[in-house]
Amino acid sequence: MEEKKRIWFLDWLRAAACLMVMLVHSSECVYSDDYSFSFPSELARWSVGFIQGFVRPIAVPLFLMASAYLLIPVKRATGDFLKRRFTRVGIPFVVFLFLYAFMPAIWGEFTWTEAWANVKQAGINFIPRESHLWFVYMMLGLYLIMPIISPWLEKVSRKEEGYFLLLWAFTLCLYILRDKFGPVFGECWWNPYPLFYYVSGFVGYIVLGHYIKVHINWSVKKTLAICIPVLLACYAFGVWQFHHRCPIVDTPAELEMHWQNDTIIAGLMSACVFLLFKCIKSPGKAYGAVKKVSGASYGMYLMHMLMLPAIFSLLDKYVAVPVAIICTALLTYLFSYIISNLIGKLPFGKYIVG
Repeated sequence: MEEKKRIWFLDWLRAAACLMVMLVHSSECVYSDDYSFSFPSELARWSVGFIQGFVRPIAVPLFLMASAYLLIPVKRATGDFLKRRFTRVGIPFVVFLFLYAFMPAIWGEFTWTEAWANVKQAGINFIPRESHLWFVYMMLGLYLIMPIISPWLEKVSRKEEGYFLLLWAFTLCLYILRDKFGPVFGECWWNPYPLFYYVSGFVGYIVLGHYIKVHINWSVKKTLAICIPVLLACYAFGVWQFHHRCPIVDTPAELEMHWQNDTIIAGLMSACVFLLFKCIKSPGKAYGAVKKVSGASYGMYLMHMLMLPAIFSLLDKYVAVPVAIICTALLTYLFSYIISNLIGKLPFGKYIVG
């Protein structure tokens, strides 16, 4: 893409969202192993609440909305589109599935016997060591339906697209009903596809990204007046719920309930942050570096969990928890960028880091 045709704010957004992901994972090192949680101190609990409360609900949705902004409507034939997307995203994904399966055995994290078991599992699903790669499975799934929903999005009216988004926004509130009443609207163990299933999930962020691209062209003043209060209100509610739930729940899933990607908090905060980034009307002095980070962001995402836990373990011994969280994310961001950039320069680098 020529420089003049680049969408500057999306490069800034991807670079920021990549750092947000690393802040999420460095925060998780403090308290969670995906199955249980505990906090070493009150400082740790408050640090996690304030940091995760902002980055956790929005990091993944921002990437999805950026993809929609760039790729929808799909201009290529379906076969060509899928070939390009699966080559660029799918091949590096498979490479890292297997790297995570055996590389930690080199430094003794698990045995070579366990590594071989991990390699066999990698052809079926991710192993716990690479749980962040759930995102790529989901993204590849969205690529499969982009050519299907694209013709509808090209022809649909603003009102009709808004109707879909209202239905989707309602589904983002269903987790509250489930928490109080259990399965709702036809959900049960033999029917995982209840009433609102087909208007729910991550596809909503694809439609939202397209809707903002086509139908929302607010002034900076209007964007700030609407988005800042909504963003702060959602952030405050999420942090309050996190601290309220700490003593009364037992699992990370229950603790982080209001921060998940399929919640109304995530939907509102992601829309607001995306619109705020959209206010960037010029590249800025740091754009050269931001553009490079944006281009390397997929490789950075794939590899960052190979180094982040070790960096946190080292820093956590010497500095306070909030400093450890932030410095872990920044150092991982830097190291993963350098490595991804270097690999990307190799003749076959695109097949490793995208």
